[in-house]
Amino acid sequence: MVAMESKMLPLGTPAPAFGLPDVTSGKSVALEDFAASPALLVAFICNHCPYVKHILDGFVAFARE
Repeated sequence: MVAMESKMLPLGTPAPAFGLPDVTSGKSVALEDFAASPALLVAFICNHCPYVKHILDGFVAFARE
């Protein structure tokens, strides 16, 4: 049994409007800034997590592509 029930939206649900700070520039980035993009990936990761360290090189390569 899980401690907390998932609040995940069904797949295919449009993303709600949001704004997040860009970690490199400090400027706010909003979902609407990517309206013309074919896709958008938002990942909440922790740089010292062993799982993130394991996939970090692949994540960077994906971002550059």
